[in-house]
Amino acid sequence: MADICQLLASASGPQVRVSKLLRPLSTKHMCDIVGQKAVDAGVVPALVGQLSECEEMQIPATLVLALSMLAADHAAAVVDAGAVPPLVQLVSSGTDRVRLAAIAALRMIMEGSVDRRDAVVAAGVLQPLLPVTRESSDTDVLTWSARLVYDLWSVAENEPLPIPLAELAPFVPVLVGLIAAPEQDDRVLQSARGALAQYSVCVEEDGTDADRDALVEHGAVASMGTLLADKHAKSIGYMIVHCMTTGTTAHKQAVIDADLVPLLVDLAAGEKTDPNLKKIAEKIIGNIVRGGSQRQVEHVVECGGIQPISGLLDGENDNRLTAMLWLLDKILSGSSEAGHEGLPDNPYSTLVDQAGGVDKVVELQTYNDMGVALQAIVCLISHFPTRVDAQRLEALIEAGVIRVVQADEVETNVGADDDIGSDGDSDGGGEGDGQLEGDSRGEREEG
Repeated sequence: MADICQLLASASGPQVRVSKLLRPLSTKHMCDIVGQKAVDAGVVPALVGQLSECEEMQIPATLVLALSMLAADHAAAVVDAGAVPPLVQLVSSGTDRVRLAAIAALRMIMEGSVDRRDAVVAAGVLQPLLPVTRESSDTDVLTWSARLVYDLWSVAENEPLPIPLAELAPFVPVLVGLIAAPEQDDRVLQSARGALAQYSVCVEEDGTDADRDALVEHGAVASMGTLLADKHAKSIGYMIVHCMTTGTTAHKQAVIDADLVPLLVDLAAGEKTDPNLKKIAEKIIGNIVRGGSQRQVEHVVECGGIQPISGLLDGENDNRLTAMLWLLDKILSGSSEAGHEGLPDNPYSTLVDQAGGVDKVVELQTYNDMGVALQAIVCLISHFPTRVDAQRLEALIEAGVIRVVQADEVETNVGADDDIGSDGDSDGGGEGDGQLEGDSRGEREEG
């Protein structure tokens, strides 16, 4: 085999010299041997040096491709030779082949190494990558750009992200746009969905109010309707929306402004909805009601939100039952506070009744868990007093589970700080109008 350095030096121009290296690197039975010989012979620094010698528009794609091939098995040598900064600059190259080769090289460099990934991030890869992902019309460039985005925010369990989520938020509507584009290439679709799926996991686990602010600011929340309409990506959208509704009232309002609540209600109430998606939608609706303003609660009701909440008053999940009862109590109490008490009947009470919720609350008075039974009785006393089971109430009073008090508050085991419908424990205090006080505190786990 010819000496690698002589191979590179035997032709007059970089395009020809590098092409002689590419041929053996591209040959399966020779690539390992040639790659190691190239590294040992100091070829990598020579290739990086050629990047700096050429004007950007004159850089041959074969030069960048050679670095990409070498990075597959010798990424550390490529990084040590100083290849990362010029490769990052070439992401914004005006030549698609050069741009694509640079992105491929950076992916090879980052693979399997946190330190090398951090080096790519530190070199400023986000700045050229965002406009390329947004503006390119080349299918290969879009596919590999989305894959590079995935690599940047794909981390192992308990490993910190190399970039604050807020800085990644601008990519979300761009990736959604790729999914929404008519007749989009399948490779682009799969890569964009994969990147968004990884982001949704990150924001669900580690998202802060600052990250939610960034999602609103960059139009990501407004783009969620597109994801929710995509049968392959709707679960991704629901995870991001769920994260938004665990934030402030302003974040909940962003979800409302994006007209997502009707979609959520339809999903939660749908008989054919995937059970996992139905559960997420229920949590989102519950979060808006639980921590939202009176107007936001009214919006959920106007969109039909009482139906799915009433539908959840079944089964034997104590935590969920108590949470749904608390939500109904808040909705009904809010209706009275909003001035509906002047009407012959509380209009929300009528909606709950029409949804079958009142009958279910009545049945829960005799539920075998005292906390659930107490919450049901509190709700009935406050809003449907004629439906209270007097014998059950008297029995609970005699048993010391509840007692008559002078205050107009009733303690329950679900409070405003609990994530409605979530898995795990709940131990807060909720309020409702009434004249009973019950010791229903304690830890509950949704099974």
